[in-house]
Amino acid sequence: MALLKDAPEPVRAEPNLTERITRMLMDEITGGQYQLGEVLPPEQVIADRLGVSRTVLREAVSRLKAEGIVSSKQGRGLAVIANTPLSVLRLHAASDEDVEQILGIVELRRGFEIEAAALAAERRTPEDLAEMRAALDEMGKAVASGEIARGVDADLRFHRAVARATRNRNYIMFFDFLAVLLRKNLDVSRSRSAKVSGRGAAAQKEHTRLLAAIEKGDPEAARQCARIHVENTESRLRGAIQEKPAR
Repeated sequence: MALLKDAPEPVRAEPNLTERITRMLMDEITGGQYQLGEVLPPEQVIADRLGVSRTVLREAVSRLKAEGIVSSKQGRGLAVIANTPLSVLRLHAASDEDVEQILGIVELRRGFEIEAAALAAERRTPEDLAEMRAALDEMGKAVASGEIARGVDADLRFHRAVARATRNRNYIMFFDFLAVLLRKNLDVSRSRSAKVSGRGAAAQKEHTRLLAAIEKGDPEAARQCARIHVENTESRLRGAIQEKPAR
């Protein structure tokens, strides 16, 4: 069994640390470092090697489980059940020029996020709301500083918190399944919108209204806020794409 030698430098805290750890573990597993059925080292060993808490590691592992890459085996630990990525969507992440795919992702978000918002309004906990507020605060700082990557990380963090607040594991799994495509969608949207005054602030207000509806416990208001946000996201994307100068 591979014992994870030649460890990289410890990972320092960043807005989307869990996403980074997930990618690192995915790369190790799908890069041929493990055989099918092989058991990974104990959680604490991996956490110490990567310089992260066990809480962060467990979140990353849960995403790998959702991808069908690892599985818990009673009395054995985490075993590799696939060493190639199973998510078809990972193989079709849009490039900056793939307009049809970029806008298609927005349509996919529409159905998913509207209902997730309604369920979150009904089932959210104080911890869920605290995580949404923290993500929203991080988004605001990113808009003010013009840090695109930071804003994308915070945006994903916010919407994952909404998915988690549904208390339906399938919503969380589906969100994680879409995460790569959503990241590209958000990256294109925020990168291009940053060039137009007011677009970042408009998106921030939409997130704020959505959080308020979820916090109030109003499913219909949450649906409406989520619908407006996704539709406006599509509008902003279409405008940004049309405004992109020809090369």
